[in-house]
Amino acid sequence: MNKLLFLIGIVLLSTGFVFSQDEPVYSPFESPYILDNQTTFVNYEKTLEMAIQHKFGTFENGITDIYGIYSSANIRIGFDYVPIKNLQIGYGLTRMEMTHDFNVKYTVFEQTQNNSKPFALAVYGNLGINGLEEEQLGANNDFSQRLSMFGQLLMSRKFIDKITVQLGASYSHFNMVDIAKYDYDRVALHFSGRYKFAGTGAIIVNYDQPLDVLRLTGHEDFDLNPNISIGYEFFTGTHDFQIYMGYTNHLLQQHAMVKETKDFEFEMFNFGFLITRLWPF
Repeated sequence: MNKLLFLIGIVLLSTGFVFSQDEPVYSPFESPYILDNQTTFVNYEKTLEMAIQHKFGTFENGITDIYGIYSSANIRIGFDYVPIKNLQIGYGLTRMEMTHDFNVKYTVFEQTQNNSKPFALAVYGNLGINGLEEEQLGANNDFSQRLSMFGQLLMSRKFIDKITVQLGASYSHFNMVDIAKYDYDRVALHFSGRYKFAGTGAIIVNYDQPLDVLRLTGHEDFDLNPNISIGYEFFTGTHDFQIYMGYTNHLLQQHAMVKETKDFEFEMFNFGFLITRLWPF
């Protein structure tokens, strides 16, 4: 009898060990956001998150406006909810063009501890609606002409306890743009990285590169400059803080990939920050 109980115990322990190794890796990211991008991470089921994103003006005026801090700012306030595991739905409002965005993200699968799935895979998309007054849009004020779209495929891997790397590819589209300045469509590649150097702190980086493809009927004279950002992340159980400097002043990805045309110089960079707050239900 004792031998039988011993064997049953060994089987149960072995089974538990196998299942635990098939579990997702712990904390590849602390937030669904990383600087100007999304991550493959989705919060726990029945979680509501509020995000406040803020971009200051550029450095070009120097001390006159404290390197853009007292200049004009771009702000987005968003809310994301996880109704079922791995599915995030959200809404946000951005000051630039008063754009309403409705977004969804789904983590197809997560990286596992035993490497049966060596990376995480997620898809993200949003639909933007330009909310400016009809007088500001002129003749281009039909509802369909106010729409923009962004779709992205994301893949991430946590290599060691401190380092997570994420790659992505995206497609942006605007139903209506000023073709003297912009293109309708844009394909881009994305890189994000996170180095967790302390228990609650990490260095985070982001690189977005719009590509010279799918310029269907748009303007082709301006340079497709990369969006580069670097910052510091501090996180608690319910909050995530990201303070950084970067190139683009835009907060929606399709705007950053299509409508960012300023010169690529250090004085054109700006400071920004992100604050998120979680509520479990």
